[in-house]
This record gives sequence, structure tokens and C-alpha cells, in this order.
Amino acid sequence: MQQSAVIVCSDVNMLPAACCTLLSVKRNLTNADVEFLLLGIDLKPHEVAEVDNFGRLHGMAIRVLPYKTPDTGLQARGRWSAATLARLYMDWDIPDHIERLLYLDADVLAVASVDELFTRDLQGKALAAVDDYVMAFPEKAGARQRKIGMGEGGRYFNAGVLLFDWSACRARGLFARTREIFEERSHLFENNDQDALNVTFDRDWLVLDPRWNTQTGLLPFVDRPAIFHFTGRKKPWQANVPWVHRRMAKHYAEDLRNTPWTSFCRQPSMTDRVAGFLSHVGKQIGGLTRLARMRAYFSNS
Repeated sequence: MQQSAVIVCSDVNMLPAACCTLLSVKRNLTNADVEFLLLGIDLKPHEVAEVDNFGRLHGMAIRVLPYKTPDTGLQARGRWSAATLARLYMDWDIPDHIERLLYLDADVLAVASVDELFTRDLQGKALAAVDDYVMAFPEKAGARQRKIGMGEGGRYFNAGVLLFDWSACRARGLFARTREIFEERSHLFENNDQDALNVTFDRDWLVLDPRWNTQTGLLPFVDRPAIFHFTGRKKPWQANVPWVHRRMAKHYAEDLRNTPWTSFCRQPSMTDRVAGFLSHVGKQIGGLTRLARMRAYFSNS
């Protein structure tokens, strides 16, 4: 059986959410051989200890891989966050024995079995991913692809959930290539490292069902989501939690109970809840054409 791992990259600000992400995968995985990795960006020793304590509290082992932004990346700091850059360098730290790697953003939760991802035939591809929501809008997707240097007519994936044949990535030097692209064209990339990865894997990735990366805007059109991806600025652990994710807030509160991170979850007031509902209704009414195009694309993808 191939050696597999799940990895999340996080600095101290997103550490509680990142640990909840890894725990959600553990709860929805029967394969005990999968390793749980956290690429810890500039973490202090007591912050690493908090990750270890979280793991013990929930009966799991989380291996923290210490990460310092390399000199080649420091020049891009400012516009690009440390977390954005870290993903481009994670091949430096992942153990050599790992053959299949599931990368997850820290604003992701698994809510159904993910076993299939670790046995899925990638059909010779080094990557499997889910279309980004922008694919429902061909004119917008095409403009983005042309701007960043992708070929015409290809697909553009969301980088919040990425399933790698890590052996192939290592053998082909795909992350080194992505860094070269980033250094060459970062001024063109509005979508951070997601753009750079799409250029590297252009037309060379396996398309997964949207249930494996159910972005916030896709929720109405995806049957049986397995992995929620809380895209957008509002997250379930915030007081202004989006209405569609209001039930997910309790997952974070429960998992962070009895940890130093209990204050990470902010309870919405009645005013916040009413405002969230009205905002949700307004978006539904004001975006009927947009919703129709999303439904047409993702209900048949």
C-alpha cells in the first residue's frame, strides 16, 4: 500500500482552524496508515506544543513540519502572504516516503468519508482537483487564463483541495517549476499561488466531482458534499458567519473546547444572525442569473 499523508499549511493565526481541518479528515477516514502533517509557518515552540496537545486531546498524531520563508520568497512578502508562499515550497519539507498527498486549505472541513481519495486512480496525472467556480463563467475564466499564460480552452481548478501523486511531483520537479513560474509572472497573478499551480498543471490534471471541494458558492448544486471549502472572507468561526454555514460553526466550537483556542470561535449575536440571513436572501435575489449559470455548469460537471 502506498504511503499517504494529509497536509495543511498554517501560521499562528489560522492554527486552530488548520487543526480542525486535519481532525475532520481523521474522523472521515478508515485508513490508519495516513499521516497528518501541518506545515507550521514561523511557529514558536509553545505554539507547536499546542498542536501536539490538540492531537492528544483528539487521539491523533499531528506532525508539525517547521517552515521558515526562504530568501527567494521573502522578496515577494507584502503582496503575498507567508501562507501563500509556503504551499509553493512544501516539497522541501514533506517526508521522502510519502507517495500520495492530500493538500487542504485551513478553511476546509471533511464531512463524509474521504477514503476514496487515497485509492483513486489518477490515470497517470500528478494532480486531481475540482473546477473553480469561475468555470461557470467562460468569459471570465478565459480572460483569467489568457492573462496568466494558460492555453486556450483548458480548465481552471480551485487550489483549496489538491490530491497529488506526490511521487510524480517529486520526480518531475513540478513544484520547482511552479516556483519558477511564480517568480516570472507573479505580477499577473491575482489569485495567488492558485494561478501559478494552474499554469504548471495546465491540461494535465484529473477533474474531480465538486463534492470533493464544495466551495461556498457551489453548495446549492452539489449532492452529498464530502469536503466543505469556506471560500470568501466570512468563515464559520466568525461572528458574521455566512447563513449557509451557520450549522458548521458548532463543529469548530466543539473541537476547540478544552484547548487554549476556545476564543477562536465567535458566537454570532441575534443581530449578526438576522444580518446574515438578510444578506443571504439579498444575494439569492440579486444574483439569479449568476446562480442559474452556476447551476447549469456544476449540476452537469
